[in-house]
Amino acid sequence: MFFIDRQTLKTLESKTNPIIRRAQKAVAKCNDERLLLVEGHKLLDEALKSGARPEMVFVEHPQDLREKQELSNICYLVPRAILRELSTVQNPTEILAFLTPPSAPDLSTVIANARMLVVLDRLQDPGNLGTIMRTAEAMGVNALILLKGCCSHFNHKVIRAAMGSSFRLPVVADVATNELFRQLKQHNYATICADMNGESLPEFTFSARNAVFFGQEGKGLADEILKECKTRLAIPMQGQVESLNVATSAAICLYEWSRKQFIE
Repeated sequence: MFFIDRQTLKTLESKTNPIIRRAQKAVAKCNDERLLLVEGHKLLDEALKSGARPEMVFVEHPQDLREKQELSNICYLVPRAILRELSTVQNPTEILAFLTPPSAPDLSTVIANARMLVVLDRLQDPGNLGTIMRTAEAMGVNALILLKGCCSHFNHKVIRAAMGSSFRLPVVADVATNELFRQLKQHNYATICADMNGESLPEFTFSARNAVFFGQEGKGLADEILKECKTRLAIPMQGQVESLNVATSAAICLYEWSRKQFIE
């Protein structure tokens, strides 16, 4: 196994170093550069494959870079204390990287070629967003569309929760609701949202092309979306439960769609 020699890498020991300060600002989201924070080799590999461009990499020991010698010119050795400060978890992984996001897919192209789209309205919780990403990829969803007001899919908590799906599943963000519905109608999509008084999900037959909408935690979907959606689906529930977490609802709906694809 190839390891980088310590002399090859620059050492940074002060928190006041401009490079460290830039990384701190990226973690705190106080800058305008929109740098992604990726922790661990597995997520870094996925980010690089997606086209994200590495800007800064931090390790405590040269061997922590492993065989990524192509990153040695932007890799810095830092003390454990700085690694902890930059990390978003209590026990940081051996490598931290900041990257420029990959190019976003084109909305028109995504809609023209998809069979199943998940659309999120003003979702705020990064854990929910990351979980939905991971579920969507696992169930065979073609793309995720984030309407204006959603949490950023570049949020480090989203990236961690998605476990690599955020770099593999196409995501179109900051989409205007009226433009989305215009294009969905143009391509004959069935527009679907969850509603307690809707049709029973297990008995529903999905169309050839579907866009399923899920709304903000606690408030649900905006009225304009509810009016535009042609179908409302209800998830059968027992006991006294009134509603489900949005990520759980998404998982149930998408599993039901995926299951029926295999049956057909």
